[in-house]
Amino acid sequence: MRRGRIGRFQVMALLQAARYYLLKGDLDKAKSFGLNRAIFYAWAKRSGGRPRRRYAAGASAPSMPAPSRDVEKIGNEAAYITESGLFTIGNEVQRPEDYDREIAQRIESFISYEEAWKAALNYLRTLPKEILLDQRKFYEKAYLPIRDHFEEIVKRFSKSGGLDGMLS
Repeated sequence: MRRGRIGRFQVMALLQAARYYLLKGDLDKAKSFGLNRAIFYAWAKRSGGRPRRRYAAGASAPSMPAPSRDVEKIGNEAAYITESGLFTIGNEVQRPEDYDREIAQRIESFISYEEAWKAALNYLRTLPKEILLDQRKFYEKAYLPIRDHFEEIVKRFSKSGGLDGMLS
């Protein structure tokens, strides 16, 4: 391991990708989902989870029909997807190559991404499936306890298990 620490954004994306992979088994969609959820949680943290809109004095919010978009449910959590099945926020699609650039390469600058991926999978396998299927429980019981010391999880969990689902 190199000096430094993996950022919370990267830990969230990695864990969310591993969560999706364990539940659904699709690696490209797992990368898309991981980046999508990390972006969503970063936005929710900054905004308090409320859209910020400003209107001129006395004006009301415009009434617009909700866009018809496809949604994929992961347990009790739903996220918008494109026709190709990748996840999206607004008009921005989170592609597997975006994940590789924003998450995998940044993790790789601290530790082996392959080891981090294996550790994330092995760590999440120790949790009851109900935690993986519940948005709040996943955040509170899987992510929060390790977000600031993921490197310890890598030391503990990267050696157990096989090469199951390696990214790269």
